[in-house]
Amino acid sequence: MKYFVSSLGVALTADNRKHFKTLLESSKMQLNARKTILASALAMAGAIAPTAVFAQAAEFTWYGRLDLALESNSNGAVSRMAVQNFSSRLGVRGEHKLAADLSGIFQVETGIAPDDTAQSKTLASRNSFVGLKSAAAGTIIMGTHDMPLKSLEGTAYALWGEGDLEELIIHGKASRAAIGSTVFDNAHTRKTNVLLYTSPKFANIVAKVAYSPDEAKVAAAGAVPSYSKSMYGASVEYNDGMFNGGFATQAQENFNAPTATVNGATMKANKVTGGISIDALTVGIAMSKLDNSLGKKTSNWLATTTYALGATTLKASFGKSSESSSGAADELSAVALEADYAFDKSFTLYTYYTRITNGTKAKGSFAAADNFPAVVNAGDDPHALGLGIRYNF
Repeated sequence: MKYFVSSLGVALTADNRKHFKTLLESSKMQLNARKTILASALAMAGAIAPTAVFAQAAEFTWYGRLDLALESNSNGAVSRMAVQNFSSRLGVRGEHKLAADLSGIFQVETGIAPDDTAQSKTLASRNSFVGLKSAAAGTIIMGTHDMPLKSLEGTAYALWGEGDLEELIIHGKASRAAIGSTVFDNAHTRKTNVLLYTSPKFANIVAKVAYSPDEAKVAAAGAVPSYSKSMYGASVEYNDGMFNGGFATQAQENFNAPTATVNGATMKANKVTGGISIDALTVGIAMSKLDNSLGKKTSNWLATTTYALGATTLKASFGKSSESSSGAADELSAVALEADYAFDKSFTLYTYYTRITNGTKAKGSFAAADNFPAVVNAGDDPHALGLGIRYNF
């Protein structure tokens, strides 16, 4: 800079040289100021960018459960040792704020089998959906989700693994096996293509309504009319922290498809729950009626209790399913005992013993694990003793 000014001095007067030098110094100061502003802006951008990325990432949460047990079991005829997987899963969920009381929500959950990858399910095999959530108006979702009858649990649902008698007794999985016919199916339903509305909680009451259209509607063929298997469900549940109770209903049209001579029949299910939680003690009861509208129906009940002793929780359930029709001799009962030791909220070690007592023509079996052997001989009584680990994350 000095050389540039001095070289111009040949043609400039002393005053002009002084003025020109002042202009150059002013330009230098402005350049330095711009550099300072630019550096500050870049520093601010560097500080903001991670925050923006974190804010976006915070909308999504990975979660899951690993639940495996070493089990000694028998289908009533053959005993064996097995490592059992009980609905381990991996999922991601998120919520995006749209307004003061409106959020977009989503979830994608998949069943996995850490003990046997061949048993892992396809992506989004469990509750997976997208929807809108409002504290004032409720939540509406579309996708795959448990129907209201399945999700109504209360304190009647407490045991894990093979001890989950609600699925066997109340939802009819054991009855289906007992009857030995797919025509009388169980009411355990995680439905695809479902639209589910959940109301806001009002006076400790929450209501749910669900509808699933039948995308595979069957066209008329000869004397058989066209038909669909649409499903409807609803529930209302009360829970004030101490007392809980609820009612749920579900129906699937033409579950038993029509023929040229017989109209389609609707599979119907009704369920009632009730219970109480007092400090370390919980007691719950559930009852259901399953009816295939073709003369097959069962009345079912289940009683459950738990008691916490510090980190240890003791659990017990007992339930019964009636004959599917008079004289069918396919009734069954089940008892389950469990003890849990929770190291913390995420990690629990547990042990269980469960037994099904079948009527002379019943083949009820366990269904919680991926590969419990089916009961082959009517009247045989399956049982299971296991030591499990459950890790929620």
